[in-house]
Amino acid sequence: MAVTAKTRREVIARDESFCGWCGLYVDTASGQYSLQHRRARGMGGSKRMSTDLHANLVLLHGTGTTGCHGYIEAHRDEARERGFNLTQQLDPAAIPIGLKVHGVPAWALFDNLAGRRFITETAAFELLEQYGLAA
Repeated sequence: MAVTAKTRREVIARDESFCGWCGLYVDTASGQYSLQHRRARGMGGSKRMSTDLHANLVLLHGTGTTGCHGYIEAHRDEARERGFNLTQQLDPAAIPIGLKVHGVPAWALFDNLAGRRFITETAAFELLEQYGLAA
């Protein structure tokens, strides 16, 4: 499976063309960006339908080895604590993600219809703790 062009456009729109990790604008026309799979595709890709859906994707600067995406891959514990790096058994729609929105820290839940619902930091930490992701 692969992220469809429609899903890619919807995730970029949901994220308002801002990198979820650092909160800075992403020039998506340049091609210097990626969509991070919060729950990794794994070697050879995953056969799970939900792998390439909206809740599992977030817009980032760079590639898997550069920019914010590269940073996340190199700092997996920090990424896990912010909901950017999930294990295969977790449902990305149930796990909050610690974003930077226009440079301001915020916690949100993504759905698979390109929706984003902001929640309080307290609610986010309670969910992270419930799923064993809290620091």
